[in-house]
Amino acid sequence: MGLRSKVIKGGALMVIRQALGMLLSLIGVLFITRVIGPTEYGLYGVGYGIVSFLGGLGIWGLDVYLLRKTSNPDQQDYDQVFTLLLCISSTFTLILVVGQQIIAQMLKLPQVAPIIAVLGLTLPLSLLNLPFTIKLDRDLNFQRVAYIELISQLSYYVIALPLAHQGAGAWAPVGGLWLQQITMVLLTFFSTNLRPRLCWNPSLIREMLGYGLSYSSSTWVWQLRSLVNPVIVGRFAGAEAVGFVALAIRLAEMLAFAKSVTWRLAMAALAKLENDPFRLRKSIEEGMRLQALAVGLPMAAFAIAAPVVLPLVFGKDWTPVLHIFPLIAIGYISNSIFNLHSSVLYLLGKNLLVTWFHAAHIALFAGSAFLLVPYLGLVGYGWAEICALASYIVIHIYTAKQIGSPNYTVALGWFTISVAVLILSTVNEVVRYLSFALLLLPLLSTKERNNLIGYFHILKS
Repeated sequence: MGLRSKVIKGGALMVIRQALGMLLSLIGVLFITRVIGPTEYGLYGVGYGIVSFLGGLGIWGLDVYLLRKTSNPDQQDYDQVFTLLLCISSTFTLILVVGQQIIAQMLKLPQVAPIIAVLGLTLPLSLLNLPFTIKLDRDLNFQRVAYIELISQLSYYVIALPLAHQGAGAWAPVGGLWLQQITMVLLTFFSTNLRPRLCWNPSLIREMLGYGLSYSSSTWVWQLRSLVNPVIVGRFAGAEAVGFVALAIRLAEMLAFAKSVTWRLAMAALAKLENDPFRLRKSIEEGMRLQALAVGLPMAAFAIAAPVVLPLVFGKDWTPVLHIFPLIAIGYISNSIFNLHSSVLYLLGKNLLVTWFHAAHIALFAGSAFLLVPYLGLVGYGWAEICALASYIVIHIYTAKQIGSPNYTVALGWFTISVAVLILSTVNEVVRYLSFALLLLPLLSTKERNNLIGYFHILKS
């Protein structure tokens, strides 16, 4: 099987898994948020946002070091990564446990302190799981990865739902996250023959940390996104507003499940391509089409149904989410389209260029949120997402200089239609339902129909 076919089939399997996970997650989030309410969910969102940020920092680019290595990593490589992640995660956990009160006071949310500490204890589990997951990704064992992620997601709700029903409030999703991390580690551990041991090789450490620093400088900047809601929205608009934004983000992430799959496939598959600008540019163009289709359509379809579904399912207390979801969705669709640009720049070793793009994005996003949230409330967060769209000009320029300018025509068509539906969904009921017809417009193109048929034949073969 050719690399393209293998990646598309493997990606389709992971997308199916993600779709099932999205459905389960939607059901679980529905029950949890409806029972515990916006304020309690907001407290969890604050704690999770901070821990998620540190978790992103803690990876230090070591996952990409293993993924991008041209030869298969040996046992010592995995041992050293395992040891470094153990040191990093232990340090971050200690900081959160000891500094929980200081962090809570800075956010003016004293009740979030113990949540930060308990969530911080999950960091070693999430980071130490990386070597096992990378081993599966290196082997292109997407089927096993899909099963593991689905089962671990199910485990989250095994404990979160009963706790929410018993009145545990914010502690319900905290407990669910704990069980999910434990399940993930156990399943990945027994799915590979990898058995990491403690290792301390100074020369190898310098090589890994040196590469990780050059790569992570960009991801660290990007991880600042996860702090905007808990820190800026939390401080200026309160825990309830954090809950509304957190739910909107969660819905967007579930609907954009294909974006993360594409990144993982790209990092595993693009490394197998030669540094051929033409092939890389064509890969970006095809990836943009798939992203615009796989992310844009679910976002637009949900926006059409959201005014009816969201209050009915989640409860009337959550209706403010309707005001912010379309804006956040536009940001997620835009990011998905430019996802492969960053992957190719990483492949070419242009990590600093990605860092500059991330810095421009965060400056626009966090800066706009800081200015808008105090005056517009949670809607200011959504408009900050729109302001940050200008940063994608930067990543386009950098990519065009390296491999030539990709052709955006097809991707822009799907993107424009999805954004139009998101905007029209806020007008009135009649316009919202009529906008559904826009989603069918690309199918009028014979070329686009043939492309979709081609993907179907690959998946069927």
